[in-house]
Amino acid sequence: MKVFSMRPAFHGYSSSSIVAWYYDRAWNTMTGAKRAIVARAVDLYIGDIAEEYRTIKFNLPENPDDGDQFLQCNKKNIKIIDDFFADNSVRSKHFRDNMEIFIARAIDEIFETDICEVLKQHLFPERVVPHTEDQLDELLMETNSSYTAAVNDCVRVFRNGLTDDSDEDLEILESKLLSAREMLDKNVGAIEHELTRRKTKN
Repeated sequence: MKVFSMRPAFHGYSSSSIVAWYYDRAWNTMTGAKRAIVARAVDLYIGDIAEEYRTIKFNLPENPDDGDQFLQCNKKNIKIIDDFFADNSVRSKHFRDNMEIFIARAIDEIFETDICEVLKQHLFPERVVPHTEDQLDELLMETNSSYTAAVNDCVRVFRNGLTDDSDEDLEILESKLLSAREMLDKNVGAIEHELTRRKTKN
């Protein structure tokens, strides 16, 4: 889905800020998305964490089959999740339960996004340094493609200044530029890795 694929590279983002980016776009993309995300996140939370260890007191319907009770509880739970993203004090209070992970899993299930993989790489990065000819050729092709797309978009968006462009245009360009910078960083990393290897060898 375009609204998720054209995302920032998330350099410097916290994990909760990454989830918030997806969360905001999800409920702005589909009617009823916020209700669905919160309902699923609460189900995952309740299912994974025993009652005596929960730090978040979500509202649960006395009768799970009662639609009106469910909607009332869901509205209150949406307020809890919105507060989690809006208020640092609320977020720190609940951080030990990793609420953002449950929200991420819910968004992944409903929208089939890559958010959990993004968080995994963010929290536990796999640093693979290309060094063979094939790996470097592939890196060069990816870099060229990413750089060309970013420059072409800059030419289009920068014309007449930035004030006439939409928020979406600017966000997409920002994402492409950050991706291009990330690819250049990988090229620099490959060279640094080789220079370090040579110094160690000598």
